[in-house]
Amino acid sequence: MFEKEIKILDVDVQEAEQKLRDFGAEFIFKTKQKIYTYDLPTISHRLSEAIDMLKTNVNLLTVYAYKQKLKTILLEAEDLLPDADIIPVIEQYSVQHLPDIIDVIDNIDEFTTLPIINKIQSLHINPNKWVRLRDTNGNVTLTVKHVFDKNTDSIQKVAEYEIKVDSVDEADRLLVALGFAKRNVQEKIRTQYRYKNAEIDIDQWPRLRPYIEIESDDTGLYQEIIDGCGLGDKKIVSCNTEDLYREIGINSRETPELLFE
Repeated sequence: MFEKEIKILDVDVQEAEQKLRDFGAEFIFKTKQKIYTYDLPTISHRLSEAIDMLKTNVNLLTVYAYKQKLKTILLEAEDLLPDADIIPVIEQYSVQHLPDIIDVIDNIDEFTTLPIINKIQSLHINPNKWVRLRDTNGNVTLTVKHVFDKNTDSIQKVAEYEIKVDSVDEADRLLVALGFAKRNVQEKIRTQYRYKNAEIDIDQWPRLRPYIEIESDDTGLYQEIIDGCGLGDKKIVSCNTEDLYREIGINSRETPELLFE
């Protein structure tokens, strides 16, 4: 599922909460969250595995499964590679998006001869896609999060696929057994409000100034909330938290722990 979100930076938490209540937003919860992040295997590794399986298997179920994996890989590649690499391929096969070529290409040998394959094989860990294990007051969720760089508008597009799990320890053991590498652990304090179909979060992270994040499929609500809460004088961005850390000189991907003291 795709979500669109913006962030309103450098807010005072108490003042922001009062403005949201006065505006008519409904308080949902306030909690401290612990977040564990895991990287997926590299794109090049996943691509090589899929190609090998399709070259050596005639089982229809296996072929179908690995074609779906190729579509996922191509979706990621389409977002990471420059358009100059992608447009010739989608024009050659008269498709709208790179993953669509899997449905029209004749065989795996033809696929491997495409010049773009070498480009995809040069991609390593996707910096925009990861697995998140999050504990919110005992409510544990496991999420695959994919932040897209390429957008048709100025609002960041995010795909999230989330399930509930019984415990952090059990989920951690499962992920490690599947070969996922734990990248880091982080904490944040989240205060959540809801207005119509918009989720409004006031997030506090270690070493960052608090910000408000608004998520909604109805982007018209963004301006309504900003104007209604008198937040028009604040800096408004569409980016992820990693970008905000980078602005203050912290590479959050390479910091094992970001915790409150």
